[in-house]
Amino acid sequence: MPQAERILLRSSPSEDTSPEMGLLLGHALAMDHRKVVVGRDLMRSSSMMKEALVAGLMSSGADVIDVGIVTGPALAMAASKGDCAVYVTEYRGYGMISGYLLVNTNGSLFRREQIRHLDKFFMDPPELPESGSLGHVFRYLDAVNVYNSRVRSLHPDRAECTIVLDCNCGPVAESAPQILNAMGADVLSMNAQRDLDYRSGEMDDHGICSDEVRRQVESSPGSIGIAMNKAGTMASILDEKGRELTPEQVFALTVMFLRPKSIAVPIDTTMLVDDAFHGRLDGGEDPDTDLSDGETGLVRTTIGAAAVCEAVASGAELGFYDGGIMYGNLSMMPDGIQTAAVIAGMAGNNSINQIVDGFPEYLRNSTAIDCPCSAEAFAREMEARIQDVEGTRTVRGDAWRVDMEGGWYLIRLARCPDLSVEIIAESRDKAYLIGLMEIAGDLVGECVRSQ
Repeated sequence: MPQAERILLRSSPSEDTSPEMGLLLGHALAMDHRKVVVGRDLMRSSSMMKEALVAGLMSSGADVIDVGIVTGPALAMAASKGDCAVYVTEYRGYGMISGYLLVNTNGSLFRREQIRHLDKFFMDPPELPESGSLGHVFRYLDAVNVYNSRVRSLHPDRAECTIVLDCNCGPVAESAPQILNAMGADVLSMNAQRDLDYRSGEMDDHGICSDEVRRQVESSPGSIGIAMNKAGTMASILDEKGRELTPEQVFALTVMFLRPKSIAVPIDTTMLVDDAFHGRLDGGEDPDTDLSDGETGLVRTTIGAAAVCEAVASGAELGFYDGGIMYGNLSMMPDGIQTAAVIAGMAGNNSINQIVDGFPEYLRNSTAIDCPCSAEAFAREMEARIQDVEGTRTVRGDAWRVDMEGGWYLIRLARCPDLSVEIIAESRDKAYLIGLMEIAGDLVGECVRSQ
């Protein structure tokens, strides 16, 4: 076995993980977790990597609850049956060895500090137990059915629409078509067979290729398209014209349809989401929504999946990060299958195309300024000066956002690799946007010159 100094959880174009890493991960997890839920996707290397992980867990005395081949959301829902869960997957591309997603019992991904804690195994490796103390494997084969039933129960109304659905030859094929059919949708399923050798076209960063769906939607008037990644965590939505919606547009539609009382989004999220949440896209302000930050209302987090997960775990009904939507009534895992069901429910009585065409146009600009002072010194100046600026202020770490009547601007520190200050502004009006950039630029200049 190689003398590793850290656990490599995921492969990359420059470095593959290995079964040896799976064995080490099993040993490390068993230090603090005595019962681990394990599931996998349909990538060719996932079976090998899963067996290595299970061997590491069992040889360290931990029990394994094997849920078989499942989607990420189904695995997240089953995570509560153990002390944590591991999803063996590689949905982002082909030619890379499958890796490991570590999941807490509430369905959220492990935080950075939890992952760093696993490296403790290399500093003080525990002795492995004797054969009489090895762990056991218990098979739980109902995870998919439980997940499907739960999602279906959230959509009691029928969705009379036609959907072209690409399952990407992944385990999502055992959930999405069944749920959408049960809702009353007319579903044309593509790539719904189990095929370890299936290769789609050029995929985006989330492992989705929507080209085949687009061609089918364009030849099927009135239908919408849904393309899933193999893990079921992400969904790409195409309207009745075959236009692929942006993730922000999909989240805005989800908010409009579900009308949650609270959502969690990163601090740099577009105004479109604000307008959807506050009811401005469909006939005025919703008087029941809380416009303040806090336990209810629109919660802006630091930029990162962990922060959004924490906000959802603390009570936000929906979370949004990097194209993924988290549903507090399911788990903290991004769930493309539930997103597909939500959009189907909306399409049953509405034209997705017409709704999106009615969205305002949002203009955005950004720039970066070299920061000659230290991050600490700049942050001190910003903290002092931000108190006197006009607008609603939100501070999250090294990011300061100011919302005004006609738009917002964000000032944040960036380290890539040298320290700089990034300014982002957004408005529906070009002149107003220019004004926002000038205000933010002047504020940054004052902070820098005061050093």
